[in-house]
Amino acid sequence: MKITEEAEYKEMILKYNFAMQILETELNILLKDYEYKKGYNPVEHIKTRMKSLDSASKKLKDKGYEVTVDNLIRKVYDMIGVRIVCSFLSDVYDIVDLIKSSKQFIIKRENNYIDYPKESGYKSYHLIVLVPVHLGERTEYIEAEIQIRTVAMDCWASLDHKLRYKFPEMIPEEIRFGLKECSKDIDELDLKMQSLYEILQRYNN
Repeated sequence: MKITEEAEYKEMILKYNFAMQILETELNILLKDYEYKKGYNPVEHIKTRMKSLDSASKKLKDKGYEVTVDNLIRKVYDMIGVRIVCSFLSDVYDIVDLIKSSKQFIIKRENNYIDYPKESGYKSYHLIVLVPVHLGERTEYIEAEIQIRTVAMDCWASLDHKLRYKFPEMIPEEIRFGLKECSKDIDELDLKMQSLYEILQRYNN
């Protein structure tokens, strides 16, 4: 990044921090209201993060873009990231519907990698949202990515990340195959846990 853009970058990060605070607050309100109405908290944990300049720069370079503030804003949609890990498969879709019902966000794009997994075996539900940040007399919309997944999917994604970190150039075929097989096993586990959860609900009713 050019030295002349440092002030622009600092201003961008300030706005992104505002957006992340707004996002965290709205998600907390939505989930607390859900728990109050349903008497059940479907979320195991939530993690938020701001992508580092090094990580964002690498993403731009990998895509063939110059590292500029403008490209960070227009090309890196997940500078702000939120991961919501749920207990059961049905919880994931409930949380997706909950977020989509909010008047605070604009849903820009959604990717259902649960019904349509990535080639690697990766599964999660992604929402790209626009978060309104009110600055004086103007409003800017900041992009953020929300990932919603089960505990099992999160376990697989963590393992996948660690293995790919060790093989940045080309992951060996046997590991790639093993990850796909693990993804299938995790899929079966999620379905079995969902079935047990539905049986438990019938007993409670």
